[in-house]
Amino acid sequence: MTAAVIGLPALALIAFGPNWAVLALMALGIGLATWEWGELTGLHVAWERAVLVVLVLVPLVALGLTLAQPMHLLVLLFAVVWWLLIVLALPFYRSGIDGRGPRPKLLTVAAVLTLVPAGMAVVWLHALAPWLVVYLIVLVGFADTGAYFAGKAFGRTALAPHISPGKTREGLLGGLGAVFALAVVVAGVWGLAPMDALVFVLLSILIALVSVVGDLFESILKRQAGAKDSGSLLPGHGGILDRIDSLIAAAPIFLAGLLWLALLPVPGA
Repeated sequence: MTAAVIGLPALALIAFGPNWAVLALMALGIGLATWEWGELTGLHVAWERAVLVVLVLVPLVALGLTLAQPMHLLVLLFAVVWWLLIVLALPFYRSGIDGRGPRPKLLTVAAVLTLVPAGMAVVWLHALAPWLVVYLIVLVGFADTGAYFAGKAFGRTALAPHISPGKTREGLLGGLGAVFALAVVVAGVWGLAPMDALVFVLLSILIALVSVVGDLFESILKRQAGAKDSGSLLPGHGGILDRIDSLIAAAPIFLAGLLWLALLPVPGA
């Protein structure tokens, strides 16, 4: 019920609404997620979390109001490097209970580094091709749902036991299979040329993997805080951050991949 009441209108707005409305939607969602992020990283006083929200929303709105400038490409490049570093660091993570985990202040600063590029990427991608944003959201949903059911049915080997013991390699493969099927169907419906379709499918599989990284990164935040969910705003779903954790990693990498692979025109080219 929560997904229907909130998710479907949001998808309709993204598909058919103007870019300024999507920027407003991103500001709202990212702002709420930042508030939860601050709580998870030890900002228990309201004004401290409010400052963090401002630090995220000011650059996000500024970038969203003026798209396709050299600065936006630099932010996108930074996001690619940032998530690559997170991928490289994940295998070495151990729970902060013994003092070896990331410092809370470092994780607090990571909110700006993570959420600003994600929000900017969604707004920018919407300005170029709104239905690609819808596809991205559906792709992330397919990856998550496929992993859930495959993990329930066949899960045996933990994917990242120190971060999220419930995730399994079998579940990951199930999510990738679901995304592969989705990408093939969408490529056919959109009438992509064979080589473009192949690249599109491979990029979609990569984004499914990246979405898992976003999920695991948020799991670290919750594990450090000793919390099950990022919040309780969404009944049955936890917090806003719980719902967009995969998307915040997937969005900038998806846009960067589309531009780099020439599936979308590079600004100024």
